[in-house]
Amino acid sequence: MLLTLLLFGAFGKTYAQMNRADSIIADYKAVKSNAISTFNMFREPSYIMFGSGLGNLEPLVFEADIIPYFMISLNKNVRWGIELSPRILMRMYDSYSHPVRTPSYMPRVTFFYQFIDRERGHSDLFAYFSLLHHSNGQDGNFYKADGTTINTLNGSFSTNWFEGGFFLSRPNSQLIFITNYIKFYAAYSYNQDEELNRIYGRLRFFVNAKITVKLSDVFKVIVPKKDNRRRYIFDQSIRVGWIAGDLNDTKKVDLKRLIFNYTLSFKPAFLKDGVIFVDYYYGQDYYNIHFNRQLNVVRIGIASKSSILF
Repeated sequence: MLLTLLLFGAFGKTYAQMNRADSIIADYKAVKSNAISTFNMFREPSYIMFGSGLGNLEPLVFEADIIPYFMISLNKNVRWGIELSPRILMRMYDSYSHPVRTPSYMPRVTFFYQFIDRERGHSDLFAYFSLLHHSNGQDGNFYKADGTTINTLNGSFSTNWFEGGFFLSRPNSQLIFITNYIKFYAAYSYNQDEELNRIYGRLRFFVNAKITVKLSDVFKVIVPKKDNRRRYIFDQSIRVGWIAGDLNDTKKVDLKRLIFNYTLSFKPAFLKDGVIFVDYYYGQDYYNIHFNRQLNVVRIGIASKSSILF
């Protein structure tokens, strides 16, 4: 009888420990899933934009931004973490043989710390710091033979950046108009090709915001009740930036310093993970050595996000 009680007690203790371990694992997975959903909002999507759109871009077949993410969480509640991204941006030109000239190679490593999570509050807040590189893989002379015209065909372009800021998300599924997130950050080019001095812009400030409109609530008569509401959502994202510091032939307050990007996206039923979007961009060309011109263009494309976790 005593042996039976001892065995039952030991089994009960072991069973309780197993249940507690399962509970800890379940809690960890829930918190991790919640944090990952927030970081997924923080990430920029991969996209393909078709053609040159309406504006001052040369004829293109497409522009593609390929951004896979590899996230490494450092502790069980995912507050500290590291994320790696080998980003590549390319343009295929609508000319003979459809060349892809001087793609942008932009690998980055990001360190983040989450201050608030939705398990304890109504919002997610984290700070981040990134190290970035941006180059075009070319080794030609920066200028053409005249010494003043930038060699956009095979001229060398290389710069390294610090970037840091804060990301606040406050989603509320009960609202029709939802401010998904607001992001404030600054970027500084600490090491760049000498030719870029005073013509590229070392210091930049940005603010990003994303707003969701639930069309299934706005147009209840049109949208069938049986349909999944997530299929009828418009997302609007706005990014405003300012190039500070010295820029040749540019005033302290000048539209040449402004970067403005507005994107309207819609998730149709036939796209499982992606969205269709219309994008307007005004500002310095972001395609490596082509920076010396102002873009003013509207284009259409598809976008999606992907990540690999460790």
